[in-house]
Amino acid sequence: MRRSRLGWAGLISVLLHAAILALLWEQEPVRPTSALPPETEPLIVEVLTPPPEPPAAPPTPPSPPPPPPAAPARPEAPRPVSRPPAASERPAPSSPKPTPEVAAPAAPPHSGPPEDAPLVEELKRPSLVPPTPSGGWSVPETAAEKPRGRTLLPGDPSLSPEVLKAEELARVTERVQTFAEDDLATLRVENGLVHPYFSQIRTSLAKQMENAPLFDVQGTGKRLAEEYLRQAQSFGATGSTRPGKVRGPIGREPPKASERLESISRGNAAHDSMRAFLQAGESLQQLAQPAPELVIVLELQQTPDGQLRSVQVVERSGNKAFDAYVLEAVPPALAKLTPPPAEALARHPEVIRTLWAVEGRVIYLRRISELKGQDAWYIASAAGLGMLAGTFEETTGDMYVIDLRNPKFDCRPRLLKVW
Repeated sequence: MRRSRLGWAGLISVLLHAAILALLWEQEPVRPTSALPPETEPLIVEVLTPPPEPPAAPPTPPSPPPPPPAAPARPEAPRPVSRPPAASERPAPSSPKPTPEVAAPAAPPHSGPPEDAPLVEELKRPSLVPPTPSGGWSVPETAAEKPRGRTLLPGDPSLSPEVLKAEELARVTERVQTFAEDDLATLRVENGLVHPYFSQIRTSLAKQMENAPLFDVQGTGKRLAEEYLRQAQSFGATGSTRPGKVRGPIGREPPKASERLESISRGNAAHDSMRAFLQAGESLQQLAQPAPELVIVLELQQTPDGQLRSVQVVERSGNKAFDAYVLEAVPPALAKLTPPPAEALARHPEVIRTLWAVEGRVIYLRRISELKGQDAWYIASAAGLGMLAGTFEETTGDMYVIDLRNPKFDCRPRLLKVW
């Protein structure tokens, strides 16, 4: 029974597959309609070719140098005379061939530069600037550099040993003279051999820069730390806490109070408290009057009547604002002075030439006359802590006290050379 059912099922399956195959065989396949691209209009491109530029005229070659003189002809030895052949042995004379005449080249017109002019003037210098681009804008042309030097030809008199020796002698003499004048100009200032007129210039410059702004503002605590580190480095390197030497007279710095105490006590332990007290006061003085932080060196040239002719910066300070402030203060300071006397123009009557250094630093000093009633508590506190210190100016008779609350930028001009 089960076999009969499987047989009928297989027969029915075969018949169904056969019917489906017959239907598929009779039906034609339908080709898929491909999406054709839309018809587009042709793109017309117009190519414009600029006309070729005419070839540039070749540069005129430089005229050749004159040929060297011909060497004298050596006398030739007499040649042996050969016997002429007999008449029968002589060949028949042939007609001579006409030699073509060579036309001599015409000399070019002498329109170029002279023979000793450099080749740079004759040939056009190559330009590194790109050609003018499209778009309606152009690259600015650079100025042509002037040629330097000249062409040396054989027999030039400047190549003779006598001329070269004279040029070298003049060059060395001028250099040595410059060194000697610079040394003498420095020695005049260090030994005080200058006219009092230059002291008036220094006073006028200092007064003109009296109310300078704070170009280098730092906190008091940071300055104390930097000053301590600087003194520690100086003591470790040299055994002394003195700041580095600056330009000026040599060997005129007096010894400090702690150094005088050390020379007297010679390491006595009983004087340690006094030594510490003096060193603390010296550290406070160095903080109130530190070494110059900004220094600009100027060379001034004045006319015989004292008017400023020129100012030249020899050495910058590194602070553009400070340099500009000093340069602006020089002309009005010199304009306030009276004409110099004849003694100040004894060496150079036509010009007054000097070298100055303007030193800028932040100080913590105030005149006692400037203190007010509300400053009494600061003076009392500093005195109670043992930190009250100050200076006395011998030239003006002013007394200064250290005031860490009010920093001030001090500009001090100093004369270096007088030619």
